[in-house]
Amino acid sequence: MPQISAKPNLDAAFTALSDASRREMIRTLLHKPKRAGELAQIVNMSPQALSRHLRVLRKAGLVFEEGV
Repeated sequence: MPQISAKPNLDAAFTALSDASRREMIRTLLHKPKRAGELAQIVNMSPQALSRHLRVLRKAGLVFEEGV
């Protein structure tokens, strides 16, 4: 379940947030954690695209997976 992280890598974070889709994902996750499938529907994205964007956000330290 993707969630917002408390310790981002700032250089990677700014790079990750330069993409509008990833900013939309962050705005959505600020309200409450979501399952990947739920998040994909909310931001109107294929599971493959969502996975790619989540990988960038995780690498930047902006989100983390809970319960994996």
